[in-house]
Amino acid sequence: MIKLFICGISGRLGSSIVDEVRKSSSISLIGGLVSGKIDSPNSSPSLQGIKIISDLNELKEADAIIDCSTSLDLAKIIEKCEEINASLIIASTGKGDFREIINKESLTIPILEAPNLSFGIAFLVNLLTYVSEKKLSLKKINIEETHHNKKIDTPSGTALMLKEQLKDILKIKDIEIISNRDESSIGTHKINFYLENEILSIEHKAFDRNAFAFGALRLIEWIHCKTPGVYSVDDALNN
Repeated sequence: MIKLFICGISGRLGSSIVDEVRKSSSISLIGGLVSGKIDSPNSSPSLQGIKIISDLNELKEADAIIDCSTSLDLAKIIEKCEEINASLIIASTGKGDFREIINKESLTIPILEAPNLSFGIAFLVNLLTYVSEKKLSLKKINIEETHHNKKIDTPSGTALMLKEQLKDILKIKDIEIISNRDESSIGTHKINFYLENEILSIEHKAFDRNAFAFGALRLIEWIHCKTPGVYSVDDALNN
Protein backbone atom coordinates (compact mmCIF):
# COMPACT_ATOMS: atom_id res chain seq x y z
CA MET A 1 0.00 0.00 0.00
CA ILE A 2 1.45 3.38 -1.06
CA LYS A 3 1.21 6.00 1.68
CA LEU A 4 0.19 9.31 0.07
CA PHE A 5 0.42 12.84 1.47
CA ILE A 6 -1.27 15.78 -0.33
CA CYS A 7 0.03 19.34 -0.25
CA GLY A 8 -2.91 21.60 -1.02
CA ILE A 9 -5.47 19.07 0.18
CA SER A 10 -8.29 21.60 0.66
CA GLY A 11 -8.23 22.93 -2.91
CA ARG A 12 -10.35 21.82 -5.85
CA LEU A 13 -7.81 19.32 -7.16
CA GLY A 14 -6.69 18.15 -3.73
CA SER A 15 -10.27 17.41 -2.70
CA SER A 16 -10.90 15.46 -5.91
CA ILE A 17 -7.80 13.35 -5.30
CA VAL A 18 -9.01 12.63 -1.76
CA ASP A 19 -12.29 11.28 -3.11
CA GLU A 20 -10.50 9.12 -5.69
CA VAL A 21 -8.01 7.70 -3.18
CA ARG A 22 -10.90 6.49 -1.04
CA LYS A 23 -11.82 4.12 -3.88
CA SER A 24 -8.27 2.79 -4.25
CA SER A 25 -7.00 -0.54 -2.95
CA SER A 26 -3.33 0.31 -3.58
CA ILE A 27 -3.01 3.87 -2.18
CA SER A 28 -3.81 5.07 1.34
CA LEU A 29 -4.06 8.73 2.33
CA ILE A 30 -2.07 9.46 5.48
CA GLY A 31 -2.65 13.22 5.64
CA GLY A 32 -2.43 16.59 4.02
CA LEU A 33 -1.31 20.17 4.30
CA VAL A 34 -3.64 23.07 3.57
CA SER A 35 -2.54 25.67 1.03
CA GLY A 36 -3.53 29.13 2.21
CA LYS A 37 -6.06 29.65 4.97
CA ILE A 38 -9.47 28.12 5.59
CA ASP A 39 -11.72 28.82 8.57
CA SER A 40 -12.03 25.20 9.66
CA PRO A 41 -10.63 22.04 8.07
CA ASN A 42 -13.66 20.18 9.42
CA SER A 43 -15.98 22.34 7.32
CA SER A 44 -14.97 20.43 4.20
CA PRO A 45 -16.56 16.95 3.93
CA SER A 46 -13.64 15.73 1.80
CA LEU A 47 -11.26 16.32 4.73
CA GLN A 48 -13.23 14.41 7.36
CA GLY A 49 -11.18 11.68 9.00
CA ILE A 50 -7.90 12.87 7.43
CA LYS A 51 -5.02 14.19 9.51
CA ILE A 52 -4.32 17.80 8.54
CA ILE A 53 -1.02 19.35 9.59
CA SER A 54 -0.06 23.02 9.55
CA ASP A 55 3.69 22.61 9.22
CA LEU A 56 5.50 20.36 6.74
CA ASN A 57 8.13 19.67 9.41
CA GLU A 58 5.51 17.56 11.21
CA LEU A 59 5.50 15.02 8.37
CA LYS A 60 7.72 12.08 9.31
CA GLU A 61 6.87 9.50 6.65
CA ALA A 62 5.21 9.06 3.27
CA ASP A 63 5.88 6.99 0.17
CA ALA A 64 4.64 9.68 -2.18
CA ILE A 65 3.74 13.36 -1.98
CA ILE A 66 1.67 15.23 -4.53
CA ASP A 67 1.84 19.02 -4.59
CA CYS A 68 -1.30 20.66 -5.94
CA SER A 69 -1.01 23.74 -3.74
CA THR A 70 -1.03 27.37 -4.78
CA SER A 71 1.23 28.96 -2.19
CA LEU A 72 3.31 26.30 -0.44
CA ASP A 73 7.08 26.55 -0.92
CA LEU A 74 8.07 23.98 -3.56
CA ALA A 75 11.71 24.01 -2.50
CA LYS A 76 10.69 22.95 1.02
CA ILE A 77 8.45 20.22 -0.34
CA ILE A 78 11.29 18.81 -2.43
CA GLU A 79 13.61 19.01 0.59
CA LYS A 80 11.07 17.11 2.72
CA CYS A 81 10.66 14.42 0.04
CA GLU A 82 14.41 13.85 -0.04
CA GLU A 83 14.52 13.77 3.76
CA ILE A 84 11.89 11.01 4.07
CA ASN A 85 12.67 9.34 0.72
CA ALA A 86 9.27 10.00 -0.85
CA SER A 87 8.59 10.28 -4.57
CA LEU A 88 7.07 13.61 -5.66
CA ILE A 89 4.47 14.63 -8.21
CA ILE A 90 4.43 18.36 -8.94
CA ALA A 91 0.89 19.14 -10.09
CA SER A 92 0.99 22.80 -9.04
CA THR A 93 1.60 25.55 -11.57
CA GLY A 94 2.49 29.22 -11.34
CA LYS A 95 5.49 28.62 -9.06
CA GLY A 96 8.16 29.11 -11.70
CA ASP A 97 10.60 26.57 -13.08
CA PHE A 98 11.16 23.95 -10.38
CA ARG A 99 14.23 22.68 -12.23
CA GLU A 100 16.07 25.78 -11.05
CA ILE A 101 15.76 24.68 -7.43
CA ILE A 102 16.92 21.08 -7.74
CA ASN A 103 20.35 19.65 -8.25
CA LYS A 104 19.95 16.83 -10.74
CA GLU A 105 23.41 15.56 -9.94
CA SER A 106 22.49 14.85 -6.32
CA LEU A 107 18.76 14.14 -6.73
CA THR A 108 17.86 11.16 -4.54
CA ILE A 109 14.14 10.79 -5.38
CA PRO A 110 11.97 10.44 -8.50
CA ILE A 111 10.09 13.65 -9.40
CA LEU A 112 7.24 13.71 -11.91
CA GLU A 113 6.43 17.10 -13.45
CA ALA A 114 2.70 17.16 -14.22
CA PRO A 115 1.26 20.62 -14.99
CA ASN A 116 -1.76 18.64 -16.18
CA LEU A 117 -2.59 15.23 -14.70
CA SER A 118 -4.84 14.21 -17.57
CA PHE A 119 -3.69 11.36 -19.79
CA GLY A 120 -5.76 12.98 -22.54
CA ILE A 121 -3.38 15.95 -22.55
CA ALA A 122 -0.40 13.58 -22.68
CA PHE A 123 -1.98 11.86 -25.69
CA LEU A 124 -2.56 15.26 -27.31
CA VAL A 125 1.19 15.93 -27.08
CA ASN A 126 1.77 12.70 -28.99
CA LEU A 127 -0.64 13.94 -31.67
CA LEU A 128 1.51 17.04 -32.06
CA THR A 129 4.42 14.85 -33.06
CA TYR A 130 2.21 13.25 -35.71
CA VAL A 131 1.24 16.70 -37.05
CA SER A 132 4.90 17.70 -37.28
CA GLU A 133 5.69 14.65 -39.40
CA LYS A 134 3.15 15.74 -42.04
CA LYS A 135 5.12 18.91 -42.78
CA LEU A 136 2.03 21.10 -43.08
CA SER A 137 2.48 24.55 -44.57
CA LEU A 138 1.65 26.49 -41.41
CA LYS A 139 0.96 30.22 -41.40
CA LYS A 140 0.69 30.52 -37.63
CA ILE A 141 -0.30 28.65 -34.46
CA ASN A 142 -2.08 29.81 -31.36
CA ILE A 143 -3.32 28.17 -28.18
CA GLU A 144 -6.62 29.00 -26.49
CA GLU A 145 -7.07 28.03 -22.84
CA THR A 146 -10.18 28.47 -20.69
CA HIS A 147 -10.41 27.95 -16.92
CA HIS A 148 -12.50 29.10 -13.97
CA ASN A 149 -11.86 32.62 -12.72
CA LYS A 150 -10.39 31.41 -9.40
CA LYS A 151 -7.33 30.02 -11.19
CA ILE A 152 -4.31 32.00 -10.07
CA ASP A 153 -1.84 31.57 -12.95
CA THR A 154 -2.40 32.99 -16.43
CA PRO A 155 -1.65 31.50 -18.90
CA SER A 156 -2.20 28.02 -17.51
CA GLY A 157 0.76 25.76 -16.90
CA THR A 158 -0.65 23.34 -19.46
CA ALA A 159 -0.80 26.04 -22.14
CA LEU A 160 2.81 27.01 -21.44
CA MET A 161 3.83 23.34 -21.63
CA LEU A 162 2.03 22.91 -24.96
CA LYS A 163 3.70 26.06 -26.29
CA GLU A 164 7.15 24.72 -25.42
CA GLN A 165 6.29 21.36 -27.00
CA LEU A 166 5.13 23.05 -30.20
CA LYS A 167 8.20 25.27 -30.37
CA ASP A 168 10.43 22.23 -29.96
CA ILE A 169 8.55 19.96 -32.38
CA LEU A 170 7.65 22.44 -35.12
CA LYS A 171 10.53 24.91 -34.67
CA ILE A 172 8.11 27.85 -34.51
CA LYS A 173 9.01 30.69 -32.15
CA ASP A 174 5.93 32.94 -32.20
CA ILE A 175 3.01 31.10 -30.64
CA GLU A 176 0.30 33.22 -29.02
CA ILE A 177 -1.61 32.02 -25.97
CA ILE A 178 -5.15 33.34 -25.53
CA SER A 179 -6.41 32.98 -21.94
CA ASN A 180 -10.10 33.03 -21.05
CA ARG A 181 -11.67 32.89 -17.59
CA ASP A 182 -15.31 32.16 -16.72
CA GLU A 183 -17.42 30.97 -13.80
CA SER A 184 -17.06 27.22 -14.06
CA SER A 185 -14.73 25.80 -16.74
CA ILE A 186 -12.59 22.93 -15.44
CA GLY A 187 -10.01 23.23 -18.20
CA THR A 188 -10.10 23.54 -21.99
CA HIS A 189 -7.06 23.76 -24.25
CA LYS A 190 -7.34 24.19 -28.00
CA ILE A 191 -4.48 24.40 -30.48
CA ASN A 192 -5.26 26.14 -33.77
CA PHE A 193 -3.09 25.42 -36.81
CA TYR A 194 -3.63 28.09 -39.47
CA LEU A 195 -3.03 26.77 -42.99
CA GLU A 196 -3.38 28.60 -46.33
CA ASN A 197 -7.19 28.76 -46.42
CA GLU A 198 -8.26 26.64 -43.49
CA ILE A 199 -7.77 25.99 -39.79
CA LEU A 200 -7.01 22.66 -38.14
CA SER A 201 -7.91 22.64 -34.41
CA ILE A 202 -7.12 20.04 -31.76
CA GLU A 203 -9.00 20.46 -28.47
CA HIS A 204 -8.91 18.82 -25.07
CA LYS A 205 -11.71 19.57 -22.61
CA ALA A 206 -12.04 18.25 -19.07
CA PHE A 207 -15.67 17.91 -17.98
CA ASP A 208 -14.89 16.96 -14.38
CA ARG A 209 -11.89 17.18 -12.04
CA ASN A 210 -12.14 13.43 -11.61
CA ALA A 211 -10.22 13.22 -14.89
CA PHE A 212 -7.23 14.77 -13.12
CA ALA A 213 -7.76 12.81 -9.89
CA PHE A 214 -7.91 9.52 -11.81
CA GLY A 215 -4.72 10.47 -13.65
CA ALA A 216 -3.07 11.43 -10.36
CA LEU A 217 -3.57 7.96 -8.89
CA ARG A 218 -2.17 6.25 -11.97
CA LEU A 219 0.87 8.54 -11.86
CA ILE A 220 1.40 7.96 -8.13
CA GLU A 221 1.48 4.20 -8.74
CA TRP A 222 3.85 4.67 -11.70
CA ILE A 223 6.38 7.06 -10.13
CA HIS A 224 6.53 5.13 -6.84
CA CYS A 225 8.82 2.45 -8.29
CA LYS A 226 11.06 4.67 -10.41
CA THR A 227 14.71 5.47 -9.84
CA PRO A 228 15.77 9.04 -8.92
CA GLY A 229 15.32 11.49 -11.76
CA VAL A 230 12.88 13.92 -13.36
CA TYR A 231 9.97 12.43 -15.34
CA SER A 232 6.95 13.66 -17.32
CA VAL A 233 3.40 12.43 -17.81
CA ASP A 234 4.44 11.48 -21.34
CA ASP A 235 7.04 9.11 -19.83
CA ALA A 236 4.27 7.40 -17.88
CA LEU A 237 1.97 7.23 -20.91
CA ASN A 238 4.63 5.55 -23.06
CA ASN A 239 5.94 3.15 -20.42
